[in-house]
This record gives sequence, structure tokens and C-alpha cells, in this order.
Amino acid sequence: LVGSEMCIRDRSLVSLIVVAFVSSSGASPWAYALAPLAAVLVVGFSLRKFMRRRALASQPFPSEWRSILERRIPFYVRLDDAGRERFEFNVKVFLAEQTIYAVGETMGSQPVDERTRVLIAASAAMLLHGRPDLDWPTVRDIVVYPTTFNDDYDFKGGDGRIAGMVHAQGPVLLSKKDLIHGFRKPHDGHNVALHELAHVLDFGDGPADGLPAGVDFVASAPWVSVVAERLKKVRKRKYRHVLRDYAGTNEAELFAVAVEAFYERPTKLLARDPELYGMLRDYFRVDPAEMFRGPPPK
Repeated sequence: LVGSEMCIRDRSLVSLIVVAFVSSSGASPWAYALAPLAAVLVVGFSLRKFMRRRALASQPFPSEWRSILERRIPFYVRLDDAGRERFEFNVKVFLAEQTIYAVGETMGSQPVDERTRVLIAASAAMLLHGRPDLDWPTVRDIVVYPTTFNDDYDFKGGDGRIAGMVHAQGPVLLSKKDLIHGFRKPHDGHNVALHELAHVLDFGDGPADGLPAGVDFVASAPWVSVVAERLKKVRKRKYRHVLRDYAGTNEAELFAVAVEAFYERPTKLLARDPELYGMLRDYFRVDPAEMFRGPPPK
């Protein structure tokens, strides 16, 4: 519930600032009357979210979901009991608050099977496991296609080459076939859900530029420098074995591909590029390379 508590704290601070600004600005009597009401509404919205999540925390985690995590999410298996509890809570929150639906053969919306839903939620839980101060936007639907699709979002023509997509504004699109494949091979550095959700983080503070939401001002300059330098190396084929060539597309794709490598091939990324690994470790506040040393917790 830490994220919800931070949300309430931050919104309460904003509300106080609004009231203070109106009180000192010489505004009309209507503004004086409405400012406290606006503050109450802002805090009330956050409180409702907090109470909803508190209710979720008291609900047992479905054994079917836990079985999926144990079989397909090595990151989850490596967590201790407290870490697993927090991970499961984040999965429950994601599935309760996000809209996930599938596109069927008739191109209409269809329900999504539990395995697919849990794998998507687990991807989000991995990315924010160490960042309770961040939250997923609920304004983006998550749309699951049966397989790859083309630029016209058609998956039935046989010419689909797109496994996932996310725009500055709009839904997250995922190929179910590629999603499942990514978790069947969890150490190949290719996971479409991690990739596209990394783009969502990148869009969190504006355009997708390889600088995700939550990077403080002091760290932003070296982060941009490292991303730009790695981009040049990938394009010149001087950076191999860990990051896929697709990372050379632009700064946003380099960040998303690096996130895939960070969670799926952390030991190799650390050995090949300790500086890039260190920046991702500091941002996500988890250390997968350390987690995967030795046997998993019993």
C-alpha cells in the first residue's frame, strides 16, 4: 500500500498548495468557496483508491495465479517471502485497475484468459517492484491480439510483423503468441510485455526519448548521455551479444531493449556494460544479477 499512501500524501500537498494560492491571490469569493471543495475532492479520490487497494490486500492470492508465477516468472521465484507478497499484491492491483481485453477473429473485444492476464500483470510488477512511488496509468487499455499484426492492425493477412506497440496516447497492443513465447524463454532477452511497458514508463514524463518517468533532474543528464552513446555503438555494430540490433532504432527503443536485457539477461548485461546496468539498477531499485546468484530462496 506504499504507493497509495504516497499518492494520498502528494495529492494532499497539491490540495494545500491550491488553497494557499487562492487565499493569497486576491481571487473572487467564489474561488475562496470552491478551493476547499476542490481540495476535498482531490484527497477523496486518492483515499478511495487507497481503500480499494487495502481491500485487495486482504484478499487471498489465487493459487492458479501463483502457479503461473512459479512456472513462468524466475524473478518472482528468486524473491523472499516478503518480496513475493509484495509482488502478488502488485499483480492483484494491476489486474483490478487495468482494462485488458482481446481482439478475436471477428475483430471485436473478447475476454482474456487468466494465464495471459497474469503474465501481463507480472511484467508490470517486475518493472515497479522496487518503485512503489510510481504507478501505472489507467487511461491506457491493454489490447491482446492472437498473433503479430501489421500497420493496419490486421493479424489475419499473414503479413504481420509487429509483436507489440504503444503510442504516446492510446492502448498498449500485444501479440499473445509473442507474449507467451517470451515467458517460455525467460533468458533470451526478448519479452514483448516488458518492452512495451517500458515504453509506457518512457511516455510517463512526455515524449518517448529513452528517459523514463521518475529519473530525477540530477541523474537526467548522465542518463541521456549514456543512452546516446550506446545508441551510436549499436548502430555501428560495436555493441553486440546483449542488446538486440533493434535497440539501434532510436533512444526509446534502446531503453526498452535494455530493460528486456536487464530483467532477462542481467548477468550478461552487467559483465558487458556495468555502467548501463548500474543506471537501470538505480532506476528500478532492484538488482537481478545479484538475485540470480546462488540457489533461489526456499
